[in-house]
Amino acid sequence: MSPSSPVSDGPQIASHIVRKIVERTLSAASVLRPAAAQQDLAIALRDELPLQRAGLEVVKARVSLQVEQEVATAARKREQARHELELDELDRRQVRARMDFLRDELLKNPSSARLYTLLQPSTRPSGLPSIGNPEELADQIHQWNPESRWILIAKILHTFTDRLSDDKARDLLKILRSAMTALGHGELATEVAAVEARE
Repeated sequence: MSPSSPVSDGPQIASHIVRKIVERTLSAASVLRPAAAQQDLAIALRDELPLQRAGLEVVKARVSLQVEQEVATAARKREQARHELELDELDRRQVRARMDFLRDELLKNPSSARLYTLLQPSTRPSGLPSIGNPEELADQIHQWNPESRWILIAKILHTFTDRLSDDKARDLLKILRSAMTALGHGELATEVAAVEARE
């Protein structure tokens, strides 16, 4: 029998075959979960053995896994860092969603903002924030309804002023200021004049 016959090289060939099964099975395993990796490996060996290669039959194999302490420590640190990055990204997404909500919903009208404060946890002993005058809040909610008359008029005026040249927009502000003064709303006319001066 020659030195290179399957019988003499049997242990080496069998070891190579088993090593390939181990490498394939553990390619996605975590060093932080050695028990799970050991179980996956036992299942893989049970499913693939016995098998024949190069005139040999590998009937049974036993493999034990051991993770070095330094490797496990490094893996735990890497896992913790990844977890912290995921938490940071989650925080950023939550902040973006909250900012979008505040911009798109609450800043549109004060009644929504006041209602939102009712949903927030309160540090007061009663457990509920003060809403002030409920009738006033109900009136404000009605007033800021997207279908209320003044909101619809404001949308029309906004569209109209967007289509005006700068000179015509200034003329419109002068007309508005004069109308407010004539109707006895001097303070509002002053506010319009202040806005006009900023333009």
